[in-house]
Amino acid sequence: MRRLIPPLAVALALAGLLTPAPPAAAVAQSPPHRMECDSDRGGRICTVVWSGEPRPHQVEEFTATVRSGDQVWARETIYSSTGGARTRPFLLPEHQVTVDATVTSLPEKQVGTPLRLMAWNLFVGGTFDRKETTGENLTQMIDYMNEVDPDIFFVVEAYGSSQKILDGLNARRPEGDRFSAVMITQPEDNSHNGDNLWLYTKLKVEKVYPRYADADISSFNLGGARLGLPNGKHVHAFSLWTWHDGWAYGDTHDAAVQNTHGLPRTKTTEQILEGDHLRRVAMGKAILEKAIPSFIGDDDAPVLMGGDLNAQSHLDWSEQFANAPGHGGVVLPWPYTKQYSDAGFMDTFRYANPDAGHYPGRTWSPFHGFGAIPGRIDYIFARGKDVRVLGSRADVARLPRHQDSPLNQVYPFYSDHGAVITDILIRGKGAGPKRSPVTEQPGKERDIWPVEPAGRRVPPAELKATASTFKPGIGDPARAVDGNLTTDFHSDYPVVAPQPHSITVDLGRVRELSAVRFQPKLRVNMTGTILKGMVQVSDDGTTFRDVKRVEWPRMTTPNDVDMRGVSARYLRLRSDFGIGGASALAEIIPYEIPR
Repeated sequence: MRRLIPPLAVALALAGLLTPAPPAAAVAQSPPHRMECDSDRGGRICTVVWSGEPRPHQVEEFTATVRSGDQVWARETIYSSTGGARTRPFLLPEHQVTVDATVTSLPEKQVGTPLRLMAWNLFVGGTFDRKETTGENLTQMIDYMNEVDPDIFFVVEAYGSSQKILDGLNARRPEGDRFSAVMITQPEDNSHNGDNLWLYTKLKVEKVYPRYADADISSFNLGGARLGLPNGKHVHAFSLWTWHDGWAYGDTHDAAVQNTHGLPRTKTTEQILEGDHLRRVAMGKAILEKAIPSFIGDDDAPVLMGGDLNAQSHLDWSEQFANAPGHGGVVLPWPYTKQYSDAGFMDTFRYANPDAGHYPGRTWSPFHGFGAIPGRIDYIFARGKDVRVLGSRADVARLPRHQDSPLNQVYPFYSDHGAVITDILIRGKGAGPKRSPVTEQPGKERDIWPVEPAGRRVPPAELKATASTFKPGIGDPARAVDGNLTTDFHSDYPVVAPQPHSITVDLGRVRELSAVRFQPKLRVNMTGTILKGMVQVSDDGTTFRDVKRVEWPRMTTPNDVDMRGVSARYLRLRSDFGIGGASALAEIIPYEIPR
């Protein structure tokens, strides 16, 4: 059931603002619009709907921004020739919001040029640091690239796969839809590892920018080309990579976990932010204030950049999202990514998906594990008065047709980084969007800490644990029932003890259970995080019966198993598959029905 939200109920404000008029007979209109919300879902999943009349040979550019004060919660730009439009659903915040709406009427041949942008770190050319030796992952990776079908593709860590990628992209493409490739990283800047940065594009390469190098960056970090648009205009496109020194993700992860669980902080906010200053801030200054101006001069054509920054976003970690899932109340005004905003660049993913709680946009790491926080370290930036962002998403799972592959269990995506895809439009001559813009799934891969299960928590002092394998001392199974989230049970190395592994808890007596919580280890290094297994119980510690097969995400969130109706003295988790072939847990917490 959908219901209309009266304007006064949500402080609906018609802004009446109009975008600058393009050439010829652009007609500005005050858009009649409303907000519709789904009452079956608490009245908080909403869309903005514009109703109008179609105009012959005209296309309307409709924009809607949902805000509360200076906080933006949703925004969208839609091109319509039908006289109406509906935004994507968004989560309405608890407090009052305003909806600012504008519409500009454009001649149907003066809308602009659509471009699909893609940025991706390929993890040593699709080989998982040369651990995947069959070549099948690279084949599937290229298939996925063709599925996305970008117009400009910013590549990091091509490392020997560049020609195979180009050949695979062009294998079945007709003339006029083929890619060309620009090698950016030069041998003198990376003689050991090889070709880091590449740029692939279906646009005409008008000029490749010369190698840039100073004390802070080189072609290992930045390079690009001027690309011609079909309408005779051009854009500047750059692939980039900046250093991981001062590991922003790891420090943020630890702070959020420590805040969430009431543990002492190992680093202050100031110490965490200092990580950006080790190298990244200086690199950003060189990129934005030296290198790019040296390439483009005073040309005001759009500038597009994509790559792996190894940095967290100041937009994600603002006060607005301090209590979002996985944030743990942490506020971090990251100085490095703010440099790009200050230089006039839009972070296109966050522009299209401004609610960082509902759209975390994780790109780190589908392989190593998503941890406890939204690790968004890969970006597409755009700058220019004629640039319109239509949609953006982050991909972290293989295509459905690849998920039956044996690769999928060990390598659930084609790289250790997610890929970022953004659809934009460059206003000007052209018929406008030809395909539906990409959209992000709301809440995808969110890290939600569940409420504590019902029942009485069995005290750690009443529990004992044994395991089929463990690292002596540092991985003792007793650590999984000691009530301490900072200690872990950990199996021995896979070469010594291959999976499956098991850890068994003696409950001290037969108990009527209500639930059991399996808490993965809360460390940045998620090796051993259990992904698949079987929960079993026993009365005598010898004969076990299966209760529930489990399959858990690559996260550090607690995994709760309903045990109502189960009575037993012994509780066992058989670990059939864990990250890196190991098994680890911070805590096993049984809950019983009180007598």
